[in-house]
Amino acid sequence: MVTQLSTSECVAQPATVAFFGIALRHTQIVIMATALMLWPVLAQAQGSNFEVSIEPLTAIDQQFMDEQRGRVEQLANRLGRGLTGNTDRDLDTLQRILDERMVPPTDTLTLQAMGAVFGDLLGDTLSMSWVVYRDRKGRSRALRYRSMDIYLFPMTMISRRQEGGSDRRLKPLFDETVSETRRLLPGGKWFE
Repeated sequence: MVTQLSTSECVAQPATVAFFGIALRHTQIVIMATALMLWPVLAQAQGSNFEVSIEPLTAIDQQFMDEQRGRVEQLANRLGRGLTGNTDRDLDTLQRILDERMVPPTDTLTLQAMGAVFGDLLGDTLSMSWVVYRDRKGRSRALRYRSMDIYLFPMTMISRRQEGGSDRRLKPLFDETVSETRRLLPGGKWFE
């Protein structure tokens, strides 16, 4: 408690309230309460203005993706195959891995590893390269067409479908993704 400066009953110090061990005046409490109530609105407004940030893959990203490709290569080897870079053959290999249920739908990491291989095939076909894509939802690895704002997120294309119970074949998914993306590329009308 703060000692009174005046002994007169007419003149007294303003009333104070202890808040987190700090003596505050009523006006300070009102200002703090208002700020606390407005905080979620201000935070949301700031979050909606967060711009997308595009960066090259870091060495750690590249190492992680190489390990993921190795994981898929091991699965392909169990089938007596390997990843060749040949689109049709590798899509068939990925499909066989799914068909033979070598990866359970709950193994998100391995399914995303398959997405990395799927993305490599998309990137080769569409001349896209891997980047780190950041937005208010977080950080993702994505394919980008040159310096344009054309992105694909193949890392989760297989995992989300498998986790959702979809039996969609990979070849039609690949062909549809290529077709839709080509329309967005410069000169895309020539691909139709």
